[in-house]
Amino acid sequence: MNFRKMLAVLTGFGTVALLSSVFAKIQGVLNPTSLVLFTNNSLGTTDTLQLLIKLLCVYSSCIIGGMMSTIVGGGTRENLIVGAITELLVGWLWLSVVNPSWFWIMLILGVLPCVLLGNKWLLVLKGKHWHAGK
Repeated sequence: MNFRKMLAVLTGFGTVALLSSVFAKIQGVLNPTSLVLFTNNSLGTTDTLQLLIKLLCVYSSCIIGGMMSTIVGGGTRENLIVGAITELLVGWLWLSVVNPSWFWIMLILGVLPCVLLGNKWLLVLKGKHWHAGK
């Protein structure tokens, strides 16, 4: 793996981690109760909504991370690595914070497809842009 491919992996994963943290911080500012969701054993309707928002934020981070990895020069292989590293991190977080299981399952099932989706969307956008300019 050459330097550009390694940089693509680091950029993709760094983007996912940074954006996930920024989105979590914004959600915490807008709704402070979202910061204690994982310590609460019983979830209400608003708690479930907050978890769904967290899920969408992480999915969005993964899509943008896949795009950034591709922009730096990564291909499908590098995006698979970004997704795998992110899934390992999510798995570790799940072991650290058990509740609620459905959230972690949805998160693990969605990380890799979202990273690959970011890769594909960027390739489609590039193709349309390049063809429009010719």
